[in-house]
Amino acid sequence: MLQERMCQKDRVSTEPLDRNNRCEPENIFPTKQIVTHIRSANIRPLMDRTCPLEFIFASHLVVVAIATLSGSRLTVACLFIIDAALTMIRILYERLAAGRPQTGSPPATDPYNLFKDLHDAVVDKRGRVPVPGSMPPVYPRNIPYVVESCVILYPLLVVAFPVWLFSPSGTLSVLAIPGIGIIAAKHFVFIQARESAGVYETASSRRIRRNRSLLLVALLSGGAVAVLSAVSTPATTMVAAMAVAAPWVLFDCRQAGLGPWFPVIEGDAVDRPVSAPRGQPYTTFAHDKRGVRQHAFGGGFAYALDAGFSVMLLSGILAISARAVWLVLVMVVLLPVFLILPASALVMWIGESHVEYRLYDNGIVAYDTYLNTVQWVAPVEAFVFS
Repeated sequence: MLQERMCQKDRVSTEPLDRNNRCEPENIFPTKQIVTHIRSANIRPLMDRTCPLEFIFASHLVVVAIATLSGSRLTVACLFIIDAALTMIRILYERLAAGRPQTGSPPATDPYNLFKDLHDAVVDKRGRVPVPGSMPPVYPRNIPYVVESCVILYPLLVVAFPVWLFSPSGTLSVLAIPGIGIIAAKHFVFIQARESAGVYETASSRRIRRNRSLLLVALLSGGAVAVLSAVSTPATTMVAAMAVAAPWVLFDCRQAGLGPWFPVIEGDAVDRPVSAPRGQPYTTFAHDKRGVRQHAFGGGFAYALDAGFSVMLLSGILAISARAVWLVLVMVVLLPVFLILPASALVMWIGESHVEYRLYDNGIVAYDTYLNTVQWVAPVEAFVFS
């Protein structure tokens, strides 16, 4: 009735009708305006909370479905182990992506200052390295705290070895492929949700993820393999997968910031801007590339030797069966040579290789040409030139 009266009123009016005031459905019920208002509304926080939750339940429901359809204990155990490995990689990446500098001395897991050279090489480094896509950038100064987490991961080999020794037997099912895909997507969504919420910009490396999260991941994965190795029938495999997935869902909710968990505490320190002198410098000079390479390789070789001795001791303890011989060889040879040596050398190379010193009238500027960031500014009087 109201619509008819409005139309009649428009018909008897002697004023010319404007096109925008015609009695049309979109003017009576402004759909376009409502859609525009919804698009401009701040609904991103709701999406940031619901999207990770959907992927959490989807990933674990897929694992339970694979356990039901295939009945393969080995397939389900591998999915949980892959989830644990991706969780550890994500935690290490998030530590690199923390935007605020970490205050304090070298990591507490290094009481003898064995990693002091690595710490000093990059801990005061300014600037960040962009990551392709929509991933948050990483900060080289956070590398010592990633090394700290790796020190935590190293003793977990003691836990991983007996778990691997008693791993369930069987064959892998092709159904594991979609399971791996949804698990990887879950961790990607975790990072995207925190990036859109601005968590990485305001947190420091130690506060974005605690080291105890790595220990919880190890316990969850070890418990999953232990439970699955104790079952024998497809029905019990499904029940075991559900029993293992229940605490893992709670852990993932905590990782995503959902539920009654403590929020990420902002970092104490902030980057103070460094004002460099204007104009062209009188001269520029940099480190000798050959000297930087020698220093980086020498430091990496020293760390590889230290780690090699500790790996040999640990491997000797674990070499309790003929089944572990190949694992001992891998730990003794591959870990120090192909992981610790290049990683240590890379850290020292990042700290020194691209630093350029620019001399001005009233100061010297250290500028990183790769990060395109001023590192520090000091007065000329602070240096003695011979």
